[in-house]
Amino acid sequence: MVVVKSLQETIIEQLKTNELVNIPASEEDYLSIASALPFKVEYHENEIITMGLASYLHEKLTARFIILLNQIFELIEGEFDLLGSNSGVSIPKFEGGYYMPDVMVVKGEPIFKENSKSIITNPYIIVEVLSPATSTFDVEYKLPEYKHLESLQQIIYVSPKKVFVSTYIRSENPNIWLNQDFHSLDDAIVIEGASVSLSDIYKKVKFEK
Repeated sequence: MVVVKSLQETIIEQLKTNELVNIPASEEDYLSIASALPFKVEYHENEIITMGLASYLHEKLTARFIILLNQIFELIEGEFDLLGSNSGVSIPKFEGGYYMPDVMVVKGEPIFKENSKSIITNPYIIVEVLSPATSTFDVEYKLPEYKHLESLQQIIYVSPKKVFVSTYIRSENPNIWLNQDFHSLDDAIVIEGASVSLSDIYKKVKFEK
């Protein structure tokens, strides 16, 4: 507990001057601290990674996506659960890889990491709202690892800085993902067969200048 408390204090102190904090830690320390802090904390290659509290626009887009996904899956037969960023994802092929997507859809019964009721191993759709501090980490490091999740069928990245949505859909060949980028409010992405316009995603969003 002393180590966990020290890690908490170190993270909070470093966030006062840094947008992104990387702190070496064991997997055990990460699992102990992840539920204790009031913001998203992730774990990659033996480091705890966090940006602290998310921005207003980040959370507004996250909430918007939850609304839109809820509308889609309420009309589809089958059991789907829609989860926010307090639920974690474990990457089985990568030792100690734990991430907290902004939005996650689970199809069927959730399969949890051993001895956990919050870390899921079978996400169906993942949505990440990018931020200046974590966009490189989200795309360059998390994306290839997400693709190793056998249950995952779609990954969606959303920018809060401008109109931009990037979607990755798993093809019939599980190792091939189809990527499309969208830059106009007139564009639409497809989620589980439903068309979702970017104008709906960015509804009432005012970008910071």
